[in-house]
Amino acid sequence: MFNFTLHAFAVLLLVLPTVLAVSRAYVELVNGTPYDWHLVSSETSHMKWFPNTTIPSGTSAESCISWILYLREAKAESTYRIDNPSSPESFTVRARRNPTKIEVVYHENLSSLNNPKNSIIDFVYSKYHPHPFILAGNGISTPYVSSNPPIPWMQSTISTLSSRPLREISMPMAHNAGANIVSDSLNGPGTLHNTQTQSNSVFMQLIFGARWLDIRPVFYERKWMTYHGTFAAGKMWGATGQSIESVIEDVNRFTKAHPGELIVLDISHDASNAWKWRNFNAVDWMKFYELLSGIRNAWQEPRRLGWDLSILPFNTFVSKGGNSTVLVRIPCDAPVPISTLPGRGKRDANTTLTASSAGCGPVSSDDYLAPLNATDSLDSQEPSSSPIDQREMSNIPGGILPGPLSRRAADYKITFTPLPATRLPVTGRHSATASPSDLASSQLALLSLHKSSSAITPTNPAQMHRSSWILTQPRAFQADIGNWWNSILGYAILAQRSLFSNFGGLVQGRGKKGKPNLIEVDYIRTPDVAALAMAINVWES
Repeated sequence: MFNFTLHAFAVLLLVLPTVLAVSRAYVELVNGTPYDWHLVSSETSHMKWFPNTTIPSGTSAESCISWILYLREAKAESTYRIDNPSSPESFTVRARRNPTKIEVVYHENLSSLNNPKNSIIDFVYSKYHPHPFILAGNGISTPYVSSNPPIPWMQSTISTLSSRPLREISMPMAHNAGANIVSDSLNGPGTLHNTQTQSNSVFMQLIFGARWLDIRPVFYERKWMTYHGTFAAGKMWGATGQSIESVIEDVNRFTKAHPGELIVLDISHDASNAWKWRNFNAVDWMKFYELLSGIRNAWQEPRRLGWDLSILPFNTFVSKGGNSTVLVRIPCDAPVPISTLPGRGKRDANTTLTASSAGCGPVSSDDYLAPLNATDSLDSQEPSSSPIDQREMSNIPGGILPGPLSRRAADYKITFTPLPATRLPVTGRHSATASPSDLASSQLALLSLHKSSSAITPTNPAQMHRSSWILTQPRAFQADIGNWWNSILGYAILAQRSLFSNFGGLVQGRGKKGKPNLIEVDYIRTPDVAALAMAINVWES
């Protein structure tokens, strides 16, 4: 009898941690409306939840719902009233078990873009992940925007965006968009744990609302790939990701299915293992441009629009009911074929410009992968004799000089206008921290210092601001492949919780011209960051 009791007690000790294991869901309420939200009722059954009593206008707040796993009938719900004097509106946040769900239910007259009255928005529960409910706008002159936005969110809010310059528009930015798989492991070794920044293909990132894609091409083993890595001790440490060809296919597939969106391919890094991981030379760039010419909606400048494109209104690039447009932003030292610029004739077809522009520094030092910043002259061919219009030179920042090509530039089929980084100038940097609180204070401080000037000069372009909500994986955890929460994606969850909890810092007291333009994140797995960008766009607009 004693042995049986002892055995039963031992079994109980083994299973007790599982039986009593606590699970959690984090809920962020993001109030981008001009009305306060007030808690009017709250009920729980076998769940613990202390919801905020008030969510003031222009703020956000996070709360935690927890429960013991074995209690399959656990539930909780809280109802908030929206202080809209023009219409009775309310919503309920509810959590359920068996299966686990986090949902928002609309009541009374509440509706939003893509979500009619009495909608139920399912936040697709994931343990420890953020589950933000975002609602913004006044609901009178235009519909509210909210969580669960339409896929073509730019086209759906074209009335808000159309006349705004690009530097007054917010959009999600996918950090290292191609690093969503490991196609070839380089030194390190590069694994999903320490190189994967996204969990979905470029197509799905676009579906989830990303519109500015950080693309890092590498010419590796005679293939054009994306990559994520660090160059050190004469080697590249990391991995290659999605192929450039599949990135192009994803972009084309998206723009065909969802016209009327503006997409930016930001070529932020480049390297070639044929050149000991140096940056591309001019021939590499021309071949890369030729490959990118497979993008169906890649933008070709129709006329001389001025150097800084960020001051131009959104409808310069996208119109209501029109096609999508894909801008290709390139590093400052990448060559630009003169033939791709407007107003150029056949005499310029064999000339390239090396865009070494004033005001364009290197990418942030904590994320710079290709240290050998070479602008190689090519082979032994003499420079082209094609003249460069001095009037054009005077309108372009910095000294833009002709460079030779080993093959005539006219032989490359380039059907779009590559845009040197100073034509879409961006400020902002990574915080280089693993602490969510330090990340928030750093990024909000950088935003507060950003001044988007209207005085456009070669050395003072009207810069957009990149707010980078990315945590840096500590080196000690880069090999800890047994703990997913120490992966890049695991840290991305903490970063996004911090982002959604700091809506007030993103919009309060900054006005329309001081909001973040690019909200850079890892792990775009839902349209929540797109909904946040939409909320920023309609805040006090």
